[in-house]
Amino acid sequence: MKKLLIYVLLGFCAYKAWQDFGPKDKLPPLYNESYVAVYGRDSCGHTQGLLKKLRQEGIEPYYFVVDDPEVASNLHQRMETQGISSKRYNLPVVDVNANLIIRPSPSQVQQNYYVNK
Repeated sequence: MKKLLIYVLLGFCAYKAWQDFGPKDKLPPLYNESYVAVYGRDSCGHTQGLLKKLRQEGIEPYYFVVDDPEVASNLHQRMETQGISSKRYNLPVVDVNANLIIRPSPSQVQQNYYVNK
């Protein structure tokens, strides 16, 4: 009986690891050209700082306010597709050419943007 319980527990752990670290579904890109989409709030210092830095570096991001229920719903669906929990997360969430990053540094965004451009 103990062996069966251990096998069930190991199987469950392997399944959870596969969900967390296994292959993720590909996100469809939001636009046909290279892009940076920033999801955040007007009142969020991290969001506003990132937007300012990206614009200074010559990247004009699309900006979406997550307080809009439709925007939040679309973002949460994209996060879940990539295996990211949408229950609690830090802002901003950045979509760089269909790759989501939670609260990235400006250099992370630039690196992903120019590599995938």
